[in-house]
Amino acid sequence: MHQFFQSVLVPGLADGAIYGLVAVAFATLFSTTGVINFAHGQLVMLMPMAILVAVGAGLPAWLAYVAALVVLIAVALTVEWAAVRPFVQSGQSVSWLLSTLGVSVVLAEVLAVPYGGEARNFKHGISAHRFDLIGGLRIAPAELAAVAALFVVAGLLAAFYRRTRIGLELRAIADDLDGAEAIGISRARASQLAMVLSALVAAVTGVLVASTQPVTPSLGLSYTFYGFVATAMGGMGSIGGALVGGLVVGVATQAAGVYVGSLVVNVAVFLLLLAVYLVRPHGFFGAAPVRAV
Repeated sequence: MHQFFQSVLVPGLADGAIYGLVAVAFATLFSTTGVINFAHGQLVMLMPMAILVAVGAGLPAWLAYVAALVVLIAVALTVEWAAVRPFVQSGQSVSWLLSTLGVSVVLAEVLAVPYGGEARNFKHGISAHRFDLIGGLRIAPAELAAVAALFVVAGLLAAFYRRTRIGLELRAIADDLDGAEAIGISRARASQLAMVLSALVAAVTGVLVASTQPVTPSLGLSYTFYGFVATAMGGMGSIGGALVGGLVVGVATQAAGVYVGSLVVNVAVFLLLLAVYLVRPHGFFGAAPVRAV
């Protein structure tokens, strides 16, 4: 049992927290715009890459964080304008799929420029050195921070959408675009705000990712993949579902890698997603779309 906790559960929950944060960002944007931003993984990697470049240019670490966040939000808003807003609630999934994937490819190439695509160690995050927790279990502060961040971020966003006027307006856009615009709620502003929220989640995620492994642009695609699976499993647009889906995917991938082999991890993930959809066609917390006749 100790071996299971140490080799599967602890690292699985830590990885799952990262997948969950990516899924939460997906759900945040999708719940307002009806668009999945497949460039989000590159936005995640933009944060630590920008910090490394800023520190290399001579800025102190705290100022590098501020500058990187400003750059991240600016890039995210550009992506929103070019690849998301034109397809808000359009129902044309092929269009935003191609546009956001195209932006992802462009961002990956841009992120590869500073260091030639080589992995770089990130020394400005949370410690990844493990310590004894309880019962012989070893865990790193960065792993604990990832799990805590997932629950805090998901909780704050859920409260924002349910208890604030702006959050309710964003939900109104999601429920009835034409009706929301008729009462003066701007589709463009709603899309921009949802993208900024998603970018803030990406900033947190990027620092957590970089704290545990070398930074490279290629990581963005991997987190996009697992984050999307977590989103689909939890229910499209559901923040709570994204949290649960991320943790389930994290533990499942770790268990598959330990007990079956790393070569079948992706197969195991898709089989799990298929099993969930056979029982819950719209994910753990998803709901069937309501059609007005």
